Amino acid sequence: MKALSSFGILAVFLVAATAIPQSGQPTDKPTATEHRAGPNGLEGWTLNSPIPDHPGETFPFTLVIARNGRVIRKIDGDPFVWQWIFWNNGRQVAYESGPLHFGLQCILVSLTTGKQLASYDCFHGVPANAPVWLKTLEDEH
Repeated sequence: MKALSSFGILAVFLVAATAIPQSGQPTDKPTATEHRAGPNGLEGWTLNSPIPDHPGETFPFTLVIARNGRVIRKIDGDPFVWQWIFWNNGRQVAYESGPLHFGLQCILVSLTTGKQLASYDCFHGVPANAPVWLKTLEDEH
């Protein structure tokens, strides 16, 4: 009987230990932002992860694009993807990429091929003769 009681107490402790969430411990798994709907069954979101210098905050490292629930393209930032839009009726995506400070590239990518179609230095502002996709991306702020 005593062994059964000890076993019961041990079982309660084991169940309680697994049921209590481990708060305050950083997670290595990226978290997805809210999905944003696009044209032609597209949706996009970023995968955010923490960095050591900013505990408790997460940053957008990867842009994920899916069509009808199936991932078709993942775009890694350099190192972050700050702002993004669908472009050209969903055939392309434009995004801002760069570090926390002192740099920002605006990039246009083909969703079909994954190839970079254009890139501009956006850190110093948008040039007067900038293409429409770049002006639209920057207006999203």
